[in-house]
Amino acid sequence: MMDMSNIASVPLNIDDLPSEVLIQILSPLTTLQLLPLARINHRFHDLTLRIIHTRLTNAAFIPEHELILECYHPSAKISTPYLHCDYLGTDGLHGYEEDEDKQLSFSQLGQLYSRFRPVVQEENRRPRRRHPSVSGGAAAMEGDDTARVNVSLDDGEMFSQLCSVTNMVKGSPRRGLFLSHVNINTGVVRVFRRWLRERASGNGDAREDILWTDRHRNVGLRFKVREDVGARAGPTIWTQAEEEDRPVSYELEYQELVVRTSQLLINVEKSEDQEVAHTGKAIVIASL
Repeated sequence: MMDMSNIASVPLNIDDLPSEVLIQILSPLTTLQLLPLARINHRFHDLTLRIIHTRLTNAAFIPEHELILECYHPSAKISTPYLHCDYLGTDGLHGYEEDEDKQLSFSQLGQLYSRFRPVVQEENRRPRRRHPSVSGGAAAMEGDDTARVNVSLDDGEMFSQLCSVTNMVKGSPRRGLFLSHVNINTGVVRVFRRWLRERASGNGDAREDILWTDRHRNVGLRFKVREDVGARAGPTIWTQAEEEDRPVSYELEYQELVVRTSQLLINVEKSEDQEVAHTGKAIVIASL
């Protein structure tokens, strides 16, 4: 027989449960499933914010996963190898703060970006000479992992295009095989003559440094731009009008791949689901 004296101590609804218990109940939900629950009340908002903040902190550097980037002119898709992306950091992201005045809001979390440096795979690196550290010593050869892409514009051409594909993968012991493969973004970037000229001269607006690959600005690329003066054709002296429309070639050196951190989190969860669904199977990337 139930002891009626203890009825008052029994939780009447889910909101009466201790926070630790509620967190255990909510944690199995995906981030996309959690977000609507933040609207229930202030307590659910705080608990959901805490869970997602912790997930973002862990997902920012995508442990056990890596990003691979394909970026190429449409005519060079087959011949362009993909690039590995090394994690650099996530500006503004820190541990969860119990003090509400120090907490990041959902809106602020959504504006965080993680930065990665695209690098050439070891087997595709060009050898470069490294100066000896000791006087008289022999110079050593080491692989240059700097990734670059060339952009050329014909006479009167105002822009070129770069196709960009960003994928999140989880590697397997066998080279060229992945346990999971999730596409984060596929887009086409227009690289304008004016933008190239301003970046090469160092006079460009800093707010336009990043070339965004999608209208939501989830993924972007930052380059260091140099004009290939040796590729110029025709006379060495041009009128101002001719200078603006002449054939040009630029070398774009990859500085950073920036990805909205919330997108990393969502795709880490997709990758984990995919890995469970394909247990015992591996995914082959054909371009390898």
